[in-house]
Formats: sequence, structure tokens, C-alpha cells
Amino acid sequence: MDIKCCVKFLITRLLQGKLLLIPVLSILLSAGPSILVAQAAIPPTAIMELKDGYLLIRMPANKPKIDTLEAMTKRAKDPKDKARLEEQWQEAIGERDTLVSDYITAFKVNYHFSKVAYFFDYDGRDLNTASYYNLDGERISIGDLSEFKLFYLHFERTSESKMDALVIHDRFGGRVPNPFPNDFTQGGINVLFLKLSGKKFPTWRVGKMDQALFKYYEAVK
Repeated sequence: MDIKCCVKFLITRLLQGKLLLIPVLSILLSAGPSILVAQAAIPPTAIMELKDGYLLIRMPANKPKIDTLEAMTKRAKDPKDKARLEEQWQEAIGERDTLVSDYITAFKVNYHFSKVAYFFDYDGRDLNTASYYNLDGERISIGDLSEFKLFYLHFERTSESKMDALVIHDRFGGRVPNPFPNDFTQGGINVLFLKLSGKKFPTWRVGKMDQALFKYYEAVK
């Protein structure tokens, strides 16, 4: 159970009269600052911290799919099945490599708000041991990153519309809430415009994110 769930559980049981106040306070106080930092980031503070900090992109690596197709390809005995699986395996690798390349290029060209680096999602279970890279593909030590405020950009879905989105999280995993600009989605007229203009979606999307962050920063500084 994470910290947020633990706090919610304790408060709920306290209100139900099933726990005593003093023991609950003792538990919360013993957790120290971790209880506080688990709460949602304050948007004006977050934008100022991000400006001088790092945005770490959690790149989708499609590792489970790629690893599964690789294993199936190597086990296949029938030549036709092997060829079909081989094609699907290489397509999955190509899709991953294209996405990573397109977003690295997009951040190089159209993102100027903060320092930026990336890691792969399969490394996300322990952010202290993950491998981080700058946009030139050079390894960055966690010690160097620890000198800065860290924020994480996830590829996920919006909570309301379930649309594909880029969402900025604080270092404790919480979404930075409104009015901090977030949920940079894909869909609607944006896709139509891009098809007509011939622009790549990652480049356009990252540019819009950069503009929105600067706009909010100017409004609160």
C-alpha cells in the first residue's frame, strides 16, 4: 500500500470510530515528511522548480511485446510461422525506435523550458537505479540529476477521456494538477492539421507543451 492509500485508510478508520486519535497521529508523525510530499504538487511552485530542474521523459520501450515476439520467433518450427513472427518482431522494434527517435528530435528542436533527459519505462520501478541519458544518448549519473528538482513526463491516458496524452508527474509520482499545463493529448483537429501540413506529431506536440509551460511560468513568476 502506498503512502497516499495508507493515509486515506487511517483517516477513514478514524472517522468510523475504529481507531483512536493518538495512535493515528503517532503513525502519521512517525512517517515524517514523506506524508507531506505524497500530496499533490502546488502548481505555481512546480512550474518554478521545473524551470530550473529536469524533465525526465519515461520513454515507452514496448519491451514486453518485443521480448514475447522474440521468444515466439525463436521457438517457432514452421517456416511460415517463423517468418510471420519475425516480421511482427521487427515491426515492433521499428515502431519503438521511431517513437524514441521522433521524440528525442522533438525535444532537441522544440523544447527549451528546462533541462531534459530520458529513461526507458522498464527502468521505472526503481528510479534510483534507472539508466538516464541526455538527448545525445550519453549516460547521466543519478548523482548529477539529484542536484536538481526532478519531474517525470509519462506517456499515458487522460483520466477523463482516456485519450493518449503526455502527463507531467512530480518526483513522488503524482500528477501536477491544474492550472499547471498538463495532459498534452492527441486527437481531433490537431491530427487533421498535422496530416495536411506534413509535420510530425511529436515535434508539434512538444512545441505546444513548451509554449504552455512558458506561458504559465510568465503568469506566476
